[in-house]
Amino acid sequence: MLPFSPALTALIYLLATLGGVAAGSAVNAIADRVVGDEVPPWRGGECASCHKPLPASRTIPLAGWLLLDRRCPACGAPITPRRPLVEAALALLFPVLLFHVAHLRGPLLVSPWLLFAVDALAVTVLALIFVVDLEHHLILDLIVYPAAAALVLVALLADHKALASIGLGAVVGGGLFLAFYGLGRAIYHEDALGFGDVKLAALIGMVVGWPGIIDAVFLAALIGAAIVMLLLGLGRATRTTYVPFGTFLSTGAVLALLMAAPLWQ
Repeated sequence: MLPFSPALTALIYLLATLGGVAAGSAVNAIADRVVGDEVPPWRGGECASCHKPLPASRTIPLAGWLLLDRRCPACGAPITPRRPLVEAALALLFPVLLFHVAHLRGPLLVSPWLLFAVDALAVTVLALIFVVDLEHHLILDLIVYPAAAALVLVALLADHKALASIGLGAVVGGGLFLAFYGLGRAIYHEDALGFGDVKLAALIGMVVGWPGIIDAVFLAALIGAAIVMLLLGLGRATRTTYVPFGTFLSTGAVLALLMAAPLWQ
């Protein structure tokens, strides 16, 4: 429990919610600048239909999409609701993370505020990976490597004992998906699983540690299987449709972060 008066506690949760909106806006701003391998090239700051830049009013948190009437002003094509959805998701997740940290049982080896900050940053990075993989089918080293380095740095400065859990989680997560990657190459003679997923699994292992990585992979597989079966049943996908598994891994990691014991306990 937060050791504050009810009014101050409510204010702290409100600030966490606003922080989530701000983090969502940052994720959207970065994702808007990513260019994938599409032909012709496309980025999130443009209309996917006519490729003209979208007005700056779209960046107004939560409301910009509605102010544009959900359509491109140039050609009238529908605009993805990604911006308000990401901002709303992080606005919800940040206070949930704070509640989770505030109600942990047992002593923490680091400040609960530091734990919340690390978890919030991890969720923000995972949200960015989710968006980029969904829109461009890419998991960028420019996102994964700095996040992994930041986790190691925090562990070195705050609690070097967490390095063992971080390292084991990375080895288990990365090793498991490296085995899947090799198996896919052996069976299909092509990349049935992207190598970016291997690096993401290693990063998630660092975020949730051991044994949290087992929960993250299980939840990702469960969510992925359910969504793929639903899309197949609705006729929205076939057996050869590309599935951005990084989106499921990111979702499973966030859920595991809320379920597993933290690295710092």
